[in-house]
Amino acid sequence: MRYIFSLLLVVCLLFSAMPVGDGFIALSGGLQLEGLVILINEVHKPQWKIAYRYGVDCQPEDRQNDEALKDAISASLRTWLEPLKELNPDRPIVDKFIYELQADYDPNTPKELEGRRAVDLRVTFICTQAGSEALVGRLYSPDLLIRTGTKVTPNLRYYLVHELGHAIGLADTYERPGFMRSRGGLHRTSGNQPASVMAGADNFDGSLPFPISEDDKRGIVWLYKYFYEDLASDDCFFADYVFEEEPRGCIAKHPLIFETKHNHPHYALELLEQDPTIDVNAQDVGGMTALHYAVMYEKEEVVKALLAHEDIKYSLKSKEGQTPLDIALATNNTAIIEMFPEPPRRKEDVNGDGEVNILDLVAVAAKFGEKDAGNADVNGDGTVDIRDLVLVAGAFG
Repeated sequence: MRYIFSLLLVVCLLFSAMPVGDGFIALSGGLQLEGLVILINEVHKPQWKIAYRYGVDCQPEDRQNDEALKDAISASLRTWLEPLKELNPDRPIVDKFIYELQADYDPNTPKELEGRRAVDLRVTFICTQAGSEALVGRLYSPDLLIRTGTKVTPNLRYYLVHELGHAIGLADTYERPGFMRSRGGLHRTSGNQPASVMAGADNFDGSLPFPISEDDKRGIVWLYKYFYEDLASDDCFFADYVFEEEPRGCIAKHPLIFETKHNHPHYALELLEQDPTIDVNAQDVGGMTALHYAVMYEKEEVVKALLAHEDIKYSLKSKEGQTPLDIALATNNTAIIEMFPEPPRRKEDVNGDGEVNILDLVAVAAKFGEKDAGNADVNGDGTVDIRDLVLVAGAFG
């Protein structure tokens, strides 16, 4: 009965995560984390004991790469633990993993349940191809079921990292197709939208960020601060995230800016393509837009897509007074500079060099009193006179 209760709890936990778009969610939305047996509670132990085993369907040839599988588990765990080492270098984070091989897993004969708390984590490699899962509850240590075979491929590594995210304490941050309604205007509801390992691996095609994305890193940092530094469950800690009650988690304030700054251009392009409600002109605390960052990080595909957007305002200035084009000019990125439309010439810019300064005043003065003097006739009344000089002087800078 206890085992059945634990499994029911796991099902509730793993399927309670509503779609978030960008961001991170803790299992149960941070409301029942304390009672769960999850790895975030064990990160300061000197070592972890990890059990691994094969499914009964695995053939002898599937059992020849124990060392490669153990290396894959260790590497995946270190992927998640690295942000904690960077966060708190003065406190040791577990980096030693002791492995033991257990008897084969047979889904039709549940047995030896009581011994599962003797290890910190158990990983089962099943050779029948199907969806992987993490069993996380209150009675036993996390148990991962990796149904990708035993060959260490990018596919196996990805599912291993994703399910370890659950074992650590994070929920899926995006919905499963057909299970819940899509958030916002996004069409794709699983896989690589948005750029997060915890977004779900149902449609994994090798294009997702690996090992983990910025959202994932911030998720485990948030868990650490929640458990070890008394961070409130509705405090997102990161300035560019905002707390959302339903689903209970933290999301990026400006998803397009976030994806442009932190992830492969593919994800910003998907947001632009799939979400007609996206605010392409949103500005962060520094006044920077997604276009500013796309230019800064030289993501040419994103710059091109943004400039082609019907709502784009490409002359918005940051708090430093820079437009996206100013950034491109400062870095002398010719390819990006040429994407911007030619700005209309101000009539006070008599010599057409892009600035109104003393040189334009000199150009007007040189034509003083003349008729049909072209650009020097700033007000267009047919004669270059004092009024043209006043207009140029008033537009200096």
